[in-house]
Amino acid sequence: MSSIDTLKSNISSGLARSNRYRVLFHTNNEVLNVLCDSVGWPGRQIFTNERLVDMKTQKVAYAFDQEDLPISFLLTNDWSTWNFIYDWHQRIIGNIEGTRNYTVNFKNTYTEDIEIQHLDNANEIKKRVKLKNAFPTTLSALELGNGNENEVIRVTTEFSYDNWEIIE
Repeated sequence: MSSIDTLKSNISSGLARSNRYRVLFHTNNEVLNVLCDSVGWPGRQIFTNERLVDMKTQKVAYAFDQEDLPISFLLTNDWSTWNFIYDWHQRIIGNIEGTRNYTVNFKNTYTEDIEIQHLDNANEIKKRVKLKNAFPTTLSALELGNGNENEVIRVTTEFSYDNWEIIE
C-alpha cells in the first residue's frame, strides 16, 4: 500500500480539532463552560534514575508528576468568571483580603474534580479526562489600558490537582 493510502486510512475518522472542547465544574455552571476560552489537556512526566546493569546504564522510573493546568475564561461585564475564581480563592485562604490573621482551610474543603471533554465536529465526546481534587492556585492579573479598546478581557488561572484519569 502506498504511503498516501496509509495516511488516508489512518485519518479516515477525521483529524482532532483543538477548538472542540467542554470544561465541566462540579457546579455544572453552563456559563463557565460557554465562556471558557482555552484549556490545557493534562500531561504527565515520569521521573527516572539511571542504574548500572552489566556495564550499561538503564533508566528506571521512581516517581511521576504533572504540571498545573491553565484555563482561560472570557470576562463579561458582570465579572462572573473572575468572581468564580476569586470566591474559590477565598474558600482556600481565610481573610485573604486582610493584612494578617490568615487561615488555610483543609484541602478537602476547597478541592473539586474538573472534567475536560474533547469533542468531534458533531459535538460527540471523543475523550474525557477528570482532574482529581483540583483547585485554582493562580488568578492572573488583568491588563487594562487605553490601547486595548477592542480587546476582550480574559481571566487566566492555573489549577493544581492531585492526579488525572481518563474516563471511559
